[in-house]
Amino acid sequence: MPFSKKVLEDSIRLGRIRAIKRTIYVVQIALLIALAFLFVFVLGDAAFKPRLYLPIDQFIAVLTLVILIICVQSFFFRLLEIKFARSSSARHLMAKNSITHSFLIAIVSGVVTVMLMVQPVLAVAEDATQKTVTISSTDDFTFWTNDPLALMRVSELRASCTEAVELYLVDDSDYQQYDGVIPQMYSLRINRIDFEVDGSLTIEVPTMSYSMLHLVVNDIASPGASVTVEVVNDTSGTITGMVAILCMAFVVANVAWIAYLTPIRKKYAQGSIYK
Repeated sequence: MPFSKKVLEDSIRLGRIRAIKRTIYVVQIALLIALAFLFVFVLGDAAFKPRLYLPIDQFIAVLTLVILIICVQSFFFRLLEIKFARSSSARHLMAKNSITHSFLIAIVSGVVTVMLMVQPVLAVAEDATQKTVTISSTDDFTFWTNDPLALMRVSELRASCTEAVELYLVDDSDYQQYDGVIPQMYSLRINRIDFEVDGSLTIEVPTMSYSMLHLVVNDIASPGASVTVEVVNDTSGTITGMVAILCMAFVVANVAWIAYLTPIRKKYAQGSIYK
């Protein structure tokens, strides 16, 4: 086959490959938009009142998975582009650029993996979201079980007091129904076991749907007593679990791709005009 004819046919194939790649990317973007609506508004019970709530933790996991698939898919298309490139210089440049991109992706993915999987590093972010308040029986202290994006949830309340008091964790609907009356709050409390403060007390906040909770102080045994409460947050298990594992998969996939492309880059380096 004449050289010019082969170059022409390879150019046509290369154009078709790139057109197919663009089409697949458009379809995948449309799929991501549909999945965002599904996971945030249908499965995630997103709400705009009484407070904006857009749970994106599960969607982030799906988004990371789809991007990983696109990443691996791009390896296949890059191989075809290298195969049908017009010259050794073009093949060398493609391999070189792809290695650079994969190296950067592997570095970023590695950093994110460490942030999500190494507890001391993750604790820095969690500690930054914690808050400490001092309340008494006259205060109506409320908090939401999750942040507006569902990236963190309140896992526990750490209370301390020098006097004998009781703390009741109550759902907002129950609190509003009985107007915070102490006997009813005692009966409707979520923390059935841990409610008496004896110097210190840790109340485990159960995993539940996006809700407002009230912390009611019963100071009948010590009128006027104040309680110091630390609100402790934990990162979503979806983020520290699924997303962290997928980020690690990014590192493995891109390191393997670099190892595969390195001999190809060296093969075409000698005849390349690009250095």
